[in-house]
Amino acid sequence: MIKRFFVLAVLGLVVLLISVVSKTAEIKPPLSTPKLIASGKQIYAQQCAACHGNEGRGDGEAAYLLYPKPRDLVAARYRLVSTWDRVPTDQDLFDTISRGMPGSAMPSWEHLPADQRWGLVYYIKSLAEKPLEIKAQKMPAADGSGGEGIIQVPKPPPFDAAARARALELYKDACASCHGDTARGDGTQEQKDDEGFPTRPRDLTAGVFKGSPDPIALYRHIVAGIPGSPMPMSDWAYGDDAWHLVNYVRSLSSDTQRVRVEMKKFTIEALRVKTLPDHPQASVWRSARPVNLHLMPLWWRSDRPEQVTVRAVHDGKDIAILMVWYDDTNDQTALRTQDFRDAAAIQFSLTADPPFFAMGASGAPVNIWMWKSERQADLDVAYQDLDRAYPNIGIDSYPNLSRSAVEQPTRRAVTLQSDPAFVTGWGAGNIVSDPQRKSAVEDLSAQGFGTLRARPVIEQKIEARGVHGQGSYEVMFRRTLAAPGKGAVSLTPDSTVPVAFAVWNGSAGDRDGKKSVTIWQDLRIAK
Repeated sequence: MIKRFFVLAVLGLVVLLISVVSKTAEIKPPLSTPKLIASGKQIYAQQCAACHGNEGRGDGEAAYLLYPKPRDLVAARYRLVSTWDRVPTDQDLFDTISRGMPGSAMPSWEHLPADQRWGLVYYIKSLAEKPLEIKAQKMPAADGSGGEGIIQVPKPPPFDAAARARALELYKDACASCHGDTARGDGTQEQKDDEGFPTRPRDLTAGVFKGSPDPIALYRHIVAGIPGSPMPMSDWAYGDDAWHLVNYVRSLSSDTQRVRVEMKKFTIEALRVKTLPDHPQASVWRSARPVNLHLMPLWWRSDRPEQVTVRAVHDGKDIAILMVWYDDTNDQTALRTQDFRDAAAIQFSLTADPPFFAMGASGAPVNIWMWKSERQADLDVAYQDLDRAYPNIGIDSYPNLSRSAVEQPTRRAVTLQSDPAFVTGWGAGNIVSDPQRKSAVEDLSAQGFGTLRARPVIEQKIEARGVHGQGSYEVMFRRTLAAPGKGAVSLTPDSTVPVAFAVWNGSAGDRDGKKSVTIWQDLRIAK
């Protein structure tokens, strides 16, 4: 009886797997023209150069923050190919641009019009030092050798009990040494790519595929391998064996897992309500539709916040936005050099056509609202000075206190009792250095990397409240719809503004540009 049940379960899986086998979406490309290439160049400068560099050599301003490293488009050694020659087709490049590359900082650009993505394909190809040439079609021999051109995928066989047993045998012989016996990427860890950068085998149970998890695409990636990486060509598996591996690998994760890691663009509806919430856990939040956004760590790691849930409401005068994400640790101090705080931020584009989603660009500023857990703890409990981390700290005695130097203690930190003139950042009006701040949020502006600045103190009008419990954060931001000064985003009912989100996990070493981010989303302010 048990055996019969197992066979039926396997056959059910066969039906499911066969039902999702579909041809890769082959979109007929437009002809490559100088006008289209020029369009691609413009999009590249706006959206791609920050990572890949102005000349495409993988040396953009953000490259030092990213792992895996951005592709060198001049060397043109691409990972995702569908040919025996291990050279990408135009469709391969288009699919990678459209879907992005989960497991890296390469986001999806599917929200761009198709003609713009094709323009990017042709412009990127023009950067290659050697032409990307696909050989004429040639079918491989029976053992899979000698094939040329695009890999023609044969019809899939049934994935029955025998096929699964064969897949397990193949996996053990050819895959387990790297991906591990349990397929969690815990095999050989000391690996490097062809450029000398460290790399790791994928955890196949997480559903994070570099290329598309579509069965046909996965078939080609197994047969062709991942050029430039330790993933070798497996032409010996061409035929039924490659299909057995495809079906087995796909069975290790779910469609839900695979979809969840893709960067998608959504619309966040700011519902109009009579009374705005005054706390992240207020009941009014339940009336607003939640939107789950995938988070992408710029320095990729398996232990990461996978998504942030966003809700928004407004009352015609003010707007409130709620961010909720999982974080097991409440990192609310950064007093020691080895400690980093948790944080969250909302980024608004000041133009309808947003710049690069990380920190804006020259001439294309962004407005950023940033909440810090350390500031929240300062307000909720007490200002955290050095004596909290080092209770027996000894300090030198200087006449820098507001009160008499005779009364000055010498065995504890006394920032709050100091004369601001002697605490230079505080005295200069830097809101980051002000120990008497009444808010856990900062109103910032930026026009590219290295340009982040606090907006004038008199225009710091944002309120925020964050709470941590049950392994998650809930952070609420609130501000007037009208912009409090130049450089702040203006929000009006019946309008849409580009918005993006970021979170920092202090216990993972996140700080500054090391964070997890979303791509641009649409924030729709209801009438």
